[in-house]
Amino acid sequence: MGKITLIDLAKRTGNDSNIGIVESMTQSNPFWNVAPVRPIVGSMFKYQVRTGLPTFGFRAYNGGVTSEKSKIKDVFVECKPMGGHSSIDKSLAEAYPGGVAEFRAMEDASFIAAGANTFCSKMYYGNSGTTAPELDGIGTILSTLAGTCVGAGGSTGSSMYFFSFENAVDVSGNLPGVDVPIANGKLPSATDLGLQMTYQTGSTTAQYAAYTTWFDFQPGLGIYDSRSIGRIANIDSTHKPTIALINQVLTAMHPYRCSLITCSKTVFNYVQELKGASAFQQTSPYESDELFKRAAFFNGVPIMIDESISDSESAIS
Repeated sequence: MGKITLIDLAKRTGNDSNIGIVESMTQSNPFWNVAPVRPIVGSMFKYQVRTGLPTFGFRAYNGGVTSEKSKIKDVFVECKPMGGHSSIDKSLAEAYPGGVAEFRAMEDASFIAAGANTFCSKMYYGNSGTTAPELDGIGTILSTLAGTCVGAGGSTGSSMYFFSFENAVDVSGNLPGVDVPIANGKLPSATDLGLQMTYQTGSTTAQYAAYTTWFDFQPGLGIYDSRSIGRIANIDSTHKPTIALINQVLTAMHPYRCSLITCSKTVFNYVQELKGASAFQQTSPYESDELFKRAAFFNGVPIMIDESISDSESAIS
């Protein structure tokens, strides 16, 4: 069975409202175009990973073997609720030349973009240990699981992140790749609560009539094996990505095969300095001017700019 993205899931529902919201999310942050999602029942599920195999070997006639069991580790994935609350002054919306619906739609789009970007930001930097409602991001997970994190040698800088969305097979069996579980299979939604009285900011007495919308989504981050993600950290203007560093991460991720590399705009520009190396392919191979060619793939793996990634991360040991 092939992996499905959020827009695939929305189209299966046949709900035009949900499809529109998801399309707006993917336009705001392209990660949602490529990340696979997994609808689940409830808001949490447990997955078991086999971490060791029992002994199974040759024996002599009349000789026995010791009874053993495989080693299993439980992985818990929790979907965390996200929400947004829009209140638009009735008089302001009704004064808009395009009408109330168009004005509200413009405001709704900003909430949807904020939701898409907030998830992606916490996907990198979330830490439930310091902020309980957040999901744990890649930085936290790599530290906990001792996963693949290669240092470029800088101090305060940025990172390149590597994801495998595909299943892998190793000596212990079949291993799932990274995905985004969705609680109760429920897509991001916008619920029109109609006209309500809203308190003026900073006041507990002054109120005004407002068109009100509630935005709701409950995603998680499914990283079932530390090898399914990777990172080159501590990138700065004098410590830039190299093909050797990239290959070091890709090798450490084995048996997983990388599906996507993400980085900030700054790091993406550093990557352009590697053009000409055989591993990189440009976006426009038929451009006559080399200036307009951009190295957007590494050995067929797309490199995507994600503005959720900071250029001022703390140094990673």
